[in-house]
Amino acid sequence: MALTRLGWDVLEPGSNRLTNLFWITGKVRNGDAHTILNELGRRFNSEVEAIRKDWSWGYAKRPVRGASVASEHSAGVAVDFNAPAHGLGLSGTFSAVQVKAIRKILADLDGAVRWGGDYGGRKDEMHFELQGGVAKLAKVAAKINGGMGDVKPAGKPSKPKPAGKRPTDYKDLEIDGKFGSASAEAVQILMSQIGLYEREIDKKAGEHTWAAVQEWLNGLGYYKRDVDGDFSKHSVIALQQFLAKKGHLDTRKWLIDGKFGAETIKAFQRYLNTQNGK
Repeated sequence: MALTRLGWDVLEPGSNRLTNLFWITGKVRNGDAHTILNELGRRFNSEVEAIRKDWSWGYAKRPVRGASVASEHSAGVAVDFNAPAHGLGLSGTFSAVQVKAIRKILADLDGAVRWGGDYGGRKDEMHFELQGGVAKLAKVAAKINGGMGDVKPAGKPSKPKPAGKRPTDYKDLEIDGKFGSASAEAVQILMSQIGLYEREIDKKAGEHTWAAVQEWLNGLGYYKRDVDGDFSKHSVIALQQFLAKKGHLDTRKWLIDGKFGAETIKAFQRYLNTQNGK
């Protein structure tokens, strides 16, 4: 059995042990994990920063960046909140007041959650993951289900803003159905914001760009095949399904056919324009 670095068992895409979480686009582990991550999201949204669901992510079957061990995202026990505002590798993306609020929430959850902002090496301030094992989660979930007691909000939430220490914006794309350098740049920036693309933003839609998109669609539950960077039929079908779900591709007019044609590209461009941090 494949395990994450914290000892959680890795789940496969489409597993019935994954369930939607209100605060993110995507899924997390069901049961006690969901209970705790839901409470984390509720408190974060109320006390730290308003959560943009379309900037926030959960399950993705992938390794820890730069390592061979499976990420906690692979087990459905990790979430990223407002990724474009708290980019991978950046520090200081939260104010002192916000950090204090985060630490209050983590303390109230009895150490069942750890924050990527506390990593000793590369910071990951968007990232929160469960720790302590099954018995720990059961105890904390029971506490949540029984009412958290006299828990006072640590502060008022702010609105998330894209981090300014590296490119997090791109110009509004022309909806022209042509996947050129501007569209490729937008995809690379979006994927880098959520930790799936760690290469130079080179505006070229190559294997690494499409592998990141496959991982993203995998985490959202649409793509269930190997992440190989070959963005062909099954990958395009997954993208079309996602774009149709989001209302950018009208399936009454256009079929989900696995062809990366003009209408699918236009739908993708429309979606990307909703994600540019403006």
